Amino acid sequence: MAHTDIHELQPGFWPSHLDEKAAIGATVEYSQLQCSPKGDVVWVEQRPLDKSRCVLCCLDRSQVKDITPEGYSVRSKVHEYGGLSWCFVGSSIAFVNEADQQLYIQEFSNQECPSSSLHSNLVPKRLTEALTSRFIEPVWDVSLNRLLAIEELHGDAEIINRLVAISLLDGQVSVLHSAYDFYSYPVCSSTSDEVVFIGWNHPYQPWVSTELVLIGKNGGEGKVIAGRDQQESLSQPLFTDDGCLLVISDRSGWWNIYQYESATDDLRIRIAANNDMMSAPWQSGLRHYVYDDVISHIEIRHEGSQLYSGEQSFEIEDLANVRCLTSFKGELFTLASFPDRLDAVIKIDCSGEMSVVAGGAYPLVDADCSRPVPLVFGKGKARSYGYLYSPANAEAEQGDPKASPLVVFLHGGPTAATYPVLNLKIQYWTQRGFSVLDLNYRGSSNYGRDYRLSLKHAWGTVEIEDIDNAVRYLVGHEYCHPEGIFIRGNSSGGYSALNALCHLTCFSGGASLYGVTDPLVLNECTHKFESHYLEWLIGDPALDADRYHRLAPIDNADKINTPVIFFQGENDKVVLPGQTRAMVETLNHRGIPVEVIYFPDEAHGFRQLENNVRVLHAELSFYQALLPAGL
Repeated sequence: MAHTDIHELQPGFWPSHLDEKAAIGATVEYSQLQCSPKGDVVWVEQRPLDKSRCVLCCLDRSQVKDITPEGYSVRSKVHEYGGLSWCFVGSSIAFVNEADQQLYIQEFSNQECPSSSLHSNLVPKRLTEALTSRFIEPVWDVSLNRLLAIEELHGDAEIINRLVAISLLDGQVSVLHSAYDFYSYPVCSSTSDEVVFIGWNHPYQPWVSTELVLIGKNGGEGKVIAGRDQQESLSQPLFTDDGCLLVISDRSGWWNIYQYESATDDLRIRIAANNDMMSAPWQSGLRHYVYDDVISHIEIRHEGSQLYSGEQSFEIEDLANVRCLTSFKGELFTLASFPDRLDAVIKIDCSGEMSVVAGGAYPLVDADCSRPVPLVFGKGKARSYGYLYSPANAEAEQGDPKASPLVVFLHGGPTAATYPVLNLKIQYWTQRGFSVLDLNYRGSSNYGRDYRLSLKHAWGTVEIEDIDNAVRYLVGHEYCHPEGIFIRGNSSGGYSALNALCHLTCFSGGASLYGVTDPLVLNECTHKFESHYLEWLIGDPALDADRYHRLAPIDNADKINTPVIFFQGENDKVVLPGQTRAMVETLNHRGIPVEVIYFPDEAHGFRQLENNVRVLHAELSFYQALLPAGL
């Protein structure tokens, strides 16, 4: 192929310099950005080339330096999805170490970030010895010089989540509140003896129904101050410097910012818009707004995100997604994604001027970079959304778009979302001549509460309708060739991809990455955070068992007549490997072409670089073998 003129090759077989390792290893994931009261800017980098280790980094005199030494990784596993895993503690940092899930203290000087060659006094020291517990969202309680955190206690019979205080002297853990199934966002007031947090109980998820609770710093029963009379998703409480309590609520139909009024014992809208101001809280501790004399916040829209500070809107070109906002003396720091460059830590000064602190490289020349085009499919209540990426390769003539094969991407969750950002895994496909549809089917977040909740008792049906509508639209408008359409999904997206293969006839093949094949089995073994999620998505597993079977790919495998490739981790505790084996056996028995790759060292979601490289290569080869000659 190296000696073949690219113009002689059909779409789907174009060569590219963006190989599998580059598509995966070049993408550093930024998260957990915070500013200290003295102006230190610190964040976490997850590095695929370092076994996905999570490293605290800081900005020091315009240079980025590592804080976390070798042998440590800053990552909590609470709720299995983790989230905010560190905080400032005066001149030190407290963090959750991935290996043992315990809290550690590491000295940190705001005069100069520690270099990679740490002095002995900068080596982390373990604070807690609760070896059956995991911790998340540590918060420094300055007035009592202790940490507040969420503890997840893994006992023999059950898992207990609770709000705790942790002594900085000896690491002793004391319980402040334990009446809820789940906790997030503990926040201390600087003007009173008060703490607020978000709590919720089964069967709800945090994007469906939560409560805002106020307690004293010594704990106690507490007072529910929002969410008690209606189902609303409350998140990200924040005390301002003058003691006002802010919180995000979706009671209007959108996640907007409210202020608690003690006089009326209710919430008053503070900033309203017909856009969501946060993403679905799969991870704990996200922060989409901040108070620094004025409220700065993010609005997430179909075409991208917009950043506001007070009445000022920052018009930053090609700002596709903004998350994790923090500030210092009027300057904003945030994590940003773009359609044509890698994720970055950025600073926005008081005039609105943007500068890149870390990341933000352009890995592709413009002619190699496929930019997302937002599209709408269907009408009325059957409307769905997505982003289309057309083939892009500097060495190839773009030619007629209707000649390109198509890969439909389904995100996991299913209450998650995809955004119009540079994803090198998508560019890997478009550079080879594929079009990619990244679909936000009904149930995805950031299109308002009604859209987000439209999967209730409808999972396995409405997203299949959306997939069908989207493919029909793209074929009808000649965005792709009808004989080269593939579908792929991970986790719950794998479930929807398999169901689409069961019930739709438009696909030439598909891929399931640790996808759900039997929701009844999943209901019996999944982790606590999602242990009642399927009741909301499908129905009661006892009363609605027939419905589960009707919507289970394993029970409809006789309807799949197209080839499928499976990728499965042997250590997966969410989607058990046995589910994938049963599906593969059924398809093999029917003579359907099927491939499967098991990874003995992976769990739910692949973290090893070499395994992700193998997935991309195998999936491409699988699809290429199914493309008709002369497409």
